[in-house]
Amino acid sequence: MLYLVLLLLLPWLAGCRESPSYAVVREGGWAGAPPAPTGEVLLTLIDPDGRGYDLDRAGLERLTWVRRTTRHHPHESEPPATFEGVLLEQIVDELDLAEEGLVVRFIALDDYRLDRPWADLKPLEPVLALVQDGQPLTVEHYGPVRVILPYDRLKPDPTRYNALWVWQVRVIEFHY
Repeated sequence: MLYLVLLLLLPWLAGCRESPSYAVVREGGWAGAPPAPTGEVLLTLIDPDGRGYDLDRAGLERLTWVRRTTRHHPHESEPPATFEGVLLEQIVDELDLAEEGLVVRFIALDDYRLDRPWADLKPLEPVLALVQDGQPLTVEHYGPVRVILPYDRLKPDPTRYNALWVWQVRVIEFHY
């Protein structure tokens, strides 16, 4: 009898596992160090040893490209927008950073700074968006790089995460 109950519950339990809050558009990776830019630098990464990596759009597009549809500000009443970009988690992996004790610092064009432990960010699956509704993000529209979170997963208190909706990201520093 117990075996039968477990057999019946197994498909239901498998469905309870939370799926990613994004869809993969195409797979990719750097296969080594981040590529040197040949175009306009959109983002600079700084690893815990102080090494800096400038990235242009082509360098970012070599990573796995993902799509997330969500409202893009906790107080927005507009319909959800569709964003495309790369997962911050893949950058952590590509730079071969140890996750334990890792802190991520976002620095925006206006010098806004925000530090968060990677352990707090990782479950939110932050996307570094470069595109909104099929159009490249510009400085005038929160770009060219913007952190996008899965708004609907931030219930019941999305205001707890307001500071993480960083736009016009210019630098991401990693430190311990």
